[in-house]
Amino acid sequence: MWPIPALEHELISISFSPDSVACSWIQKTTTGTAPLILRAYKRYLLTNLELENLTIFNPTVIKKHITSFLQEHNLSNAFIAISLQGPGLMEKFVTMPTSTPHHTDFGIATVSNVQWEYRYLYPSDHGQYVFYVYSFPRSLLLQYKLLAIAAQLNVIAITTKTMSLLDTYKNVFGTAFRRSQLAIDMMRHNNNIDKLISVDALRRIITIPAEIGVLAEKSSIASACGLFFSERMP
Repeated sequence: MWPIPALEHELISISFSPDSVACSWIQKTTTGTAPLILRAYKRYLLTNLELENLTIFNPTVIKKHITSFLQEHNLSNAFIAISLQGPGLMEKFVTMPTSTPHHTDFGIATVSNVQWEYRYLYPSDHGQYVFYVYSFPRSLLLQYKLLAIAAQLNVIAITTKTMSLLDTYKNVFGTAFRRSQLAIDMMRHNNNIDKLISVDALRRIITIPAEIGVLAEKSSIASACGLFFSERMP
């Protein structure tokens, strides 16, 4: 038998980008000005092709970074969610004539070696509807599953960084979230979702320790928040 982590109150997120792995420990709180608190955070730079186009070439080093973070904070049994960003993923915005399409309406061939999904974003000005579509090779997904097995990680979700940032954006607004506002913000920032979330907006949803450089780490912390919201809060 092994201890079961709390189901709703904390989550470890691991964000993979072309040149780094960022680990975050987030807890839900009722004592601060924000609903979440960042208990620990560390970015590990990858400078020797440990990760190339999101393909893991040196799992030993990456495993060492992750387990070091977990052991330092006694989190070996925590639930973990992973976000991926960079070459190796296919991401695009697609316009459809309906907000409730079927998978077959996207005209994407169903092949056994690729996994893909979509998310409705907002209505456009011309009676159309904009969706975010992503896909990645199943062989890539398998690499991260094997990493989780090798490092004995309790991974419960693997998604793209874009998906996690969309969840963060939505939760910044809470009940005031409107797809029409998302449309305005997306067009204003040329669909760069990173720019939709300011430091001030991020601080409204998570308390960040003073020693962490928020400007430099905003994107990864925002992604970690999105993973928490998608996996730990209704």
